[in-house]
Amino acid sequence: MKDFFTRLFQGRYGSYGTDLLTRFLLVEAFICLLLSVIAPPLGFLYYVALVILIYCYFRLFSKNITKRYKENERYLSIRKKVIGFFKCRKG
Repeated sequence: MKDFFTRLFQGRYGSYGTDLLTRFLLVEAFICLLLSVIAPPLGFLYYVALVILIYCYFRLFSKNITKRYKENERYLSIRKKVIGFFKCRKG
């Protein structure tokens, strides 16, 4: 089974493991799913979570490694700004 996945991800962005953007998106999808179950009026969040999960799989199976890497770098720069903003407000 391990060989199957090794061949499947060969030459794809997912062969390098998950990056922080993918992990963030997976957490967001989980939160959306949880909210859609807990609060039925927010049932549309199920579809939002589904779209996020599809995008995660798209990123993992993408052969355009440089573009996915740039997406992750853009996310990291935004994340750094947000964290820096809240650190400045704290102190």
